[in-house]
Amino acid sequence: MPKEGNLHGNRTTVVFERKRVVVNGASTSRSYSTGRTTSEKLNVIGKLEDLYLRSEKFTNESVDRNLYKILTNVKLLEIAYNRLRSKPGQMTPGVKPETLDGMSKEVLEDIVVKLKNESFQFSPGRRVQIPKPSGGTRPLTIAPPRDKLVQEAMRMILEAVFEPTFSKFSHGFRPGKGCHSALKAVRQDFQPAI
Repeated sequence: MPKEGNLHGNRTTVVFERKRVVVNGASTSRSYSTGRTTSEKLNVIGKLEDLYLRSEKFTNESVDRNLYKILTNVKLLEIAYNRLRSKPGQMTPGVKPETLDGMSKEVLEDIVVKLKNESFQFSPGRRVQIPKPSGGTRPLTIAPPRDKLVQEAMRMILEAVFEPTFSKFSHGFRPGKGCHSALKAVRQDFQPAI
């Protein structure tokens, strides 16, 4: 991964929109940086998009797709890796001195093998106390990099399943939404009568 060349300049943005995947498009919704574009990666994105569209169309039905098979795809872990490495706090080591910077294709393949034979286990995180602006400290748990990759891949799958079922008025802990989008919606929807 870091040894495969300069992935920083060759990023491809894949954006889930209502009925299509836009490659190299403007990011207005969920986006996953995938590094180099390959047909295998687009296939994984296609599976996530299919899952999203199915969940949108059949909101009251259970998921009939093999989500674990999607999770055990090495290309999904590559997408998760590229998504995580762009965040500055992800290079903090967990209990072991390993960081995301030390990941390679072989490490991802090893994770996939362990996921497939169900021997993958999450490791304990490193607990640190960080200072609060108002004084005092609060605990923060730093997960090991391998755990972060699997958690990000799981988050991506769960987001594709559940995001279409949420109310448009829900702004908490959703991609592209938060306090600012909630305030903007209130400002737009509740204009005073003139």
